[in-house]
Amino acid sequence: MRQLLRVAYLVGAAVLSSEIVSAQSVPPAAIDTSASEADKILATDLVAAVNAGDPVTRTRWAARYHSLRDGALNATDLSKMLGDIGDASRGLTLISTERKNGWLRLDLRAANGKTGKLSLETDGTPANGVLRFNAFARPAPYPAPLIDHPVTRDALRKAIDDRLRFAAGRDEFSGAVLVMRGDETIYSGAFGQADKNFGIPVTLDTRFHTGSMDKMFTAVLIGQLIEEGRLTLDTRLGEILPDYPNADAARSITLRHLLSHQSGVASSFGGPAEDRLRRFERVRELLPRFASKPLDFAPGTQASYSNEGFILLGAIVEKLTGPTYYDAVQSKVFERAGMKDTIYYRIDQVSPLRAVGYRFPDEDFLGFGERINNWTFQGLGYRGNSCGGSYSTVGDITRFLQALRSGKLLSPRMTEEMTSLQKGYSQYGYGFLHRKLGDRSVRGHTGGGAFSGINDIARIVWETGYTVVAMGNYDAPLIEWVGDDVVKMVAAQT
Repeated sequence: MRQLLRVAYLVGAAVLSSEIVSAQSVPPAAIDTSASEADKILATDLVAAVNAGDPVTRTRWAARYHSLRDGALNATDLSKMLGDIGDASRGLTLISTERKNGWLRLDLRAANGKTGKLSLETDGTPANGVLRFNAFARPAPYPAPLIDHPVTRDALRKAIDDRLRFAAGRDEFSGAVLVMRGDETIYSGAFGQADKNFGIPVTLDTRFHTGSMDKMFTAVLIGQLIEEGRLTLDTRLGEILPDYPNADAARSITLRHLLSHQSGVASSFGGPAEDRLRRFERVRELLPRFASKPLDFAPGTQASYSNEGFILLGAIVEKLTGPTYYDAVQSKVFERAGMKDTIYYRIDQVSPLRAVGYRFPDEDFLGFGERINNWTFQGLGYRGNSCGGSYSTVGDITRFLQALRSGKLLSPRMTEEMTSLQKGYSQYGYGFLHRKLGDRSVRGHTGGGAFSGINDIARIVWETGYTVVAMGNYDAPLIEWVGDDVVKMVAAQT
């Protein structure tokens, strides 16, 4: 069950951002948000089976609701799911049910008041059989309305602080937040502990694991090589890496596919521990983990979030710029942007500025209990790389966003191409997330995932230049939800 959960939510060596969705998702016009009577019965029966507290009742529920389709979770898996929820919740309450995109979503509350969201994919038969499930901790609803119009700086600052303190007071946020516009600091704050064992508090100088935010750095490096005339978006993988083991992939995959998660490169996540912890100095040393595997789909035919695609981009950077990806990103991104506090720690490096991540155990997938440190989380690996995993501060990530928008890293034309929404993948460009809030476009990236102790957001309101960076050491999506509330308020400002 533990592995099933990870496959359902986490993909790759760096952690999947929870807001990215596949191009195969149902379009908004097809979304059904109504829960049927059969859905409500399934949800009510689930809660009753959890609260019964005995294996026999849970086994009966699982026998009734497991799907007979190939690849579905079996009755044993579902019975264990109920047992894990019961052990963590100590008594479960159903808050609401909703049907959306083929999934039945249940908002649940534990005896201690914590809430989580359990999503069940069902098979559409009269039996309403469960195919698989997804789950994550859910923050408490914020009781105050968010600012949705221009206000004074003092009012904005207070609204941001109130929102963050509400979350931190419920142990739903631990991290640092910086909101700026140009040289003006609108808000800065730090909450929680960077290391609970030693009582080290979070400060604005704390370095947090960036998760997948490094994809922005890699995209910039590729954009620079395009501007130098050494690559194009349609350059094929085999033109740069002629010895790539999968000849079909080398012939068919382009940089455009890699940057937009449409390459079909197979995932290497979940591999043996010795592979994840093996020392390496160059990103290209990671290619044997996946390069010989067949593609998951023909490049350009669909989209699936791919950390391996960005590892390939890092290997391309190394081939064209010099010895290591780390040399290139340091000189061509970090130094140009004035980022002095961003580092790719090796797993055995110790620093008082490095935050320890805190995650919910795999069996507590709804986040009802206590967190543990993330030292055994396989996504950390030996060292971060071109798909994610540096450590940075809110100040440095803000400097990166400002340098990007001001043209210090790429020309305005190339910046627009890399950060604008591209066809084929919802809310994604070439290494950057792109979303609309009213008439404003918000660009950047997120990092982190469930069971990781990693979650960050980096957003810039493109038209006005406001930046919001929130970095933390708790599981996704709690920090994203809180941080995006701040983004909404900031995007409403002129």
